[in-house]
Amino acid sequence: MVDAKRKALIFLVVAFILAVVTAGVVLNEIRKAQQSLTETTKVAALENDMKSNEAITSSKIKWVEIPKNAAVSNFIQSEGDLKDQVVLTDMKEGDILTKNVLRSKIDIAKGHRVVWLNPTENVLIDENVTEGDRVDIVVSMEEKNAMTTKRALKGIHVVEVDDDVEIDKNKTASVIKVSLSIEDAEKLIHYQNTAQQIRILRVNELEEENKEEKKEEATPAAKPAAPAPPAPKQNPAPQAKPKAN
Repeated sequence: MVDAKRKALIFLVVAFILAVVTAGVVLNEIRKAQQSLTETTKVAALENDMKSNEAITSSKIKWVEIPKNAAVSNFIQSEGDLKDQVVLTDMKEGDILTKNVLRSKIDIAKGHRVVWLNPTENVLIDENVTEGDRVDIVVSMEEKNAMTTKRALKGIHVVEVDDDVEIDKNKTASVIKVSLSIEDAEKLIHYQNTAQQIRILRVNELEEENKEEKKEEATPAAKPAAPAPPAPKQNPAPQAKPKAN
């Protein structure tokens, strides 16, 4: 009888302790949930309507507060994310800006065009490239019933790199945009449509600089021109003697 009472007492004590611990955990979670509901974060929204390809400036945006748990990674939460950006589509006043509706503003040289190079079955990027790199375009295509491979374009400037771009269903890749003259742009687009394979090779900038320096050193300096010989002295003409009277 005494053992039964002791066991019952121990059971009640353990149950009470477990109930207190459970209540503490539940109250803590409720407190966290309440804090997350009251905490807010600022995200960028449009101050006025904007047209497609219009540049973002500080006067065209406003910062609005939304619940922190409602914010997603695509929302713009820093002014640095808006530097040199343009909108891709028409947007209305109050629309929240996200990263997928923005793109970098590209400075294109006069007479140049930007061509999009996305990895496909016939376009291969052999090495990761970043904005500011230069690349060579090597093309393999059939000419006169024979397969030829040549470096079609040399030292093309990469002006933009987009990571994790969806190029096919459930497939993403890094794509690059290159700036080149109109004539070279026509060639590259033609190769994209007709070549068996296009390889994009990153240029080793340091190696190219060393080559240029060696060329300059190998070029002999021009010898200074020999001084012109002095002009011969001319003897003065003899003076006529005066006649005697």
